[in-house]
Amino acid sequence: MKKNSFSIIWDWNGTIVDDAFVFIKIMNSFLNERDLPLISLKDYQRFFVFPVKNYYINLGFDFTKESFEDLSHEFISEYKKAMFSPDLVSGMRSLISSLNKEKITQAIVSAQENNLLKKAVNYYKLNKSFVCIQGTDNYKAVGKIDIAQKVFNTHFKNSKKTILIGDTEHDAEVAKALCIDCCLVSYGHSSKERLEKTGFPVVSSVSELQTMLFDY
Repeated sequence: MKKNSFSIIWDWNGTIVDDAFVFIKIMNSFLNERDLPLISLKDYQRFFVFPVKNYYINLGFDFTKESFEDLSHEFISEYKKAMFSPDLVSGMRSLISSLNKEKITQAIVSAQENNLLKKAVNYYKLNKSFVCIQGTDNYKAVGKIDIAQKVFNTHFKNSKKTILIGDTEHDAEVAKALCIDCCLVSYGHSSKERLEKTGFPVVSSVSELQTMLFDY
């Protein structure tokens, strides 16, 4: 790796923090209340999609009978109780530290609401590792492409190369919108099979990701 040879825009949930089980637990409580089938990790990775409203519909929610807006706020209320329970993905702290030592500029762009995101990054003591930490202005995971474009224009426009690292097909869409490289991780919120269909490289562990980055 040549110093300053590239920059990184990271996703947060599922990519840096290992939190899929939190989302599954909350969703299963909602599904149970509505007598809908519960989901496993494999189910979650198969069904989770942006926009998030479609994910709920895929699982059987009927928004002619209840409000997606109300359900989003109920989900966030439960999420706030559990948001600090996950660990970082194994090896992630060391990787981020190693990249900083190599003078690689790093930022986080997430579909998570901005204040929640910053509280989380601060809790895991990673806030000093990134030049920018930016989430959305809503609890419905809407607007990631727009904020990613603003972060890119502010911090990365003059970078020789920028790579987006995420764990969903939507992250691939963000990278394509920004016309930048992308690497997807299959240990997060989407299955390897789905991610491979984007045409971008897919890795299954932080060690694989590190090898790819340090050969980038």
